[in-house]
Amino acid sequence: MPASAPAASPRLAAWVERYAHPAILIGATALWWALRPDEGATLITLIAVLLLCAALEARVPAMPQWRQSLGTRLRLIGVYVLALAVSVLLLGGYETVLNPALSGFRAGLGDALWPQSWPLALQVALLFFASDLIYYWIHRAIHRWGPLWRLTGHGFHHGFHNLHALNVGTNHPFEAVFLVLPLVLLAAATGASDLAVEAAGILLLVNAVLAHANLRMHTPGLSWLITCSEHHRRHHSLVFAESNSNYACNAIVWDRLFGTYSQGPVAQTGIGPSEPGLWRMYLLPFREPGDADTVSSRKHGRGD
Repeated sequence: MPASAPAASPRLAAWVERYAHPAILIGATALWWALRPDEGATLITLIAVLLLCAALEARVPAMPQWRQSLGTRLRLIGVYVLALAVSVLLLGGYETVLNPALSGFRAGLGDALWPQSWPLALQVALLFFASDLIYYWIHRAIHRWGPLWRLTGHGFHHGFHNLHALNVGTNHPFEAVFLVLPLVLLAAATGASDLAVEAAGILLLVNAVLAHANLRMHTPGLSWLITCSEHHRRHHSLVFAESNSNYACNAIVWDRLFGTYSQGPVAQTGIGPSEPGLWRMYLLPFREPGDADTVSSRKHGRGD
């Protein structure tokens, strides 16, 4: 560990590994609930979780050698702000298009299918797992089909070395089209209440942050169902075979059920031995570095 790094606390590290995941999910949901219906509730909750993760990553990192400079953090924040802005625009567009388009289905079948009488917590859980099931198959297809990998710019998200919580928002604008679709599609098709959709959205958002964090988190029981950092770090592995697993960003149970679950240590993240510059990453849908090892590069005979 670098001399400048703070000494890790074994007691804090043990607590983070076993309890931080559920504690942060519950705490973030409680904060969001207390702030709603303020329009800034989601943003404030997200910032609070990112700051907490950054503090824990500095104190008890899973990979102490994975340090981010201030310049790197500022660049990632800039990318995240852009991705959030694109997502907000897409959400508005999807709601405008999908709600009228699916109104007939919703009136005929959606309302009958959705369990409106269930307690809110169960409706939120259903949206959480169902939306991530949709994303599981989208994500799996991206990693299996070279043209879709390129079309979505997914290499942008995987291109960074030294994964941290801030990397959750490092997505190419092309990919935002797919990221925000599952939950909005479910809501438009089923007529789920706005409150249930918003609550599921905050859980999905916060858990995705935790899944990318440079923290060792594995809560018995919970980690069988919900994706934690140990699972998703594996998905970002520099080793091609390791990265083609654990496609569910939030509900790892789908990987367990569909045979794509894997576990084990990760030495480095990325798509190649060198990390492309930021502007080069934005061009990944059009051209990948010569040392990249992705489904797209392998289709062109450049992978191992």
